[in-house]
Amino acid sequence: MNIKRNRMSAEDRKTAILEAATWLLAKRPWEDVTVSGLLDAAGISKGGFYHHFTSKEDVLAAVVLRLADDSTAAGQATLSRVEGGPVEKFSAFLTESARWELAHGLKIVAIVRMAMMDGNGPLFVKLGEESLRRCIPVIRSLIEEGIAQEAIHVVDVDLTADLLLHIGRMRWPTFVQARQMALAGDSDTGWRMICERVRVEETLTNRLLGLENGSVRFPPLSEYKMLIDPDWRSN
Repeated sequence: MNIKRNRMSAEDRKTAILEAATWLLAKRPWEDVTVSGLLDAAGISKGGFYHHFTSKEDVLAAVVLRLADDSTAAGQATLSRVEGGPVEKFSAFLTESARWELAHGLKIVAIVRMAMMDGNGPLFVKLGEESLRRCIPVIRSLIEEGIAQEAIHVVDVDLTADLLLHIGRMRWPTFVQARQMALAGDSDTGWRMICERVRVEETLTNRLLGLENGSVRFPPLSEYKMLIDPDWRSN
């Protein structure tokens, strides 16, 4: 990726930096990325970079929140096309959000790998809390619609929304571990880890919503197969 340097608006410069950083995340370890490399990839001057960000860590934080927002937006975009009630809407939202994440999975894998490194925990806990805070209104709205139509049964809306989001965010550490096992030569174990994680999350989601198992569904397991493919390429 090498964006030609043209006159850009401030917003276009910021977008170019974030797109370059997101692209680089999927290509190399973030610790190997430099501000100079970001400038070259984005086609931005040093002054243009520091107008928006103080460091590459500041860029990473913005990228994490952008990915979280885009995942939520992908789920929301499908709601207007859903035929059915609240349960079908919940399934559609979770399915399309998950599919978006899989399509951009190498970037998410890189972020999770960094979060697991010594000393990076506090930063990623803070970013995780912020991304959850931005998504909770959507989940809360879906739950409230389900309660109003007596299709979903929960004791506490906010607690349920919070638990669902935390469970969903924690799927990726398992996916990263499964991928590492597959790349090390144990694809069967890695695949079993992924299948079990998806099944457990689907079961817990239905229980938290007071539904029978299988009412709310995630993407078919076959769509997760890419996670253990050594030649996997995401967007």
